[in-house]
Amino acid sequence: MMASFGGPGGGIGLVAFADHMDEDGIWNDLFLYLAPVVAITSTFFVSWAIAKLEEREIRSKNSRAVRTIQAEISDPETGLDRKNELRAMLRKLQDERIALRL
Repeated sequence: MMASFGGPGGGIGLVAFADHMDEDGIWNDLFLYLAPVVAITSTFFVSWAIAKLEEREIRSKNSRAVRTIQAEISDPETGLDRKNELRAMLRKLQDERIALRL
């Protein structure tokens, strides 16, 4: 959602900038023709950055969960049934890591 607003905003900014320049100059035309390119590329880069941040957050949460489970498994006070449950959860987290290419 944020990327879809950021792209047109950048393009409109260039058009507004070009509107205050000399109408007969080449820079006015250049900014007007660059506006759609700026809108599309800024939308792409903002979307890419948001996706990378979300991927990083998922990777971090997965790693934290794996460490927590491994710590509980290595705890000598954890019962055998609970350890088996934890091992199953650990396998699911590792499968998720592989499926999401984390």
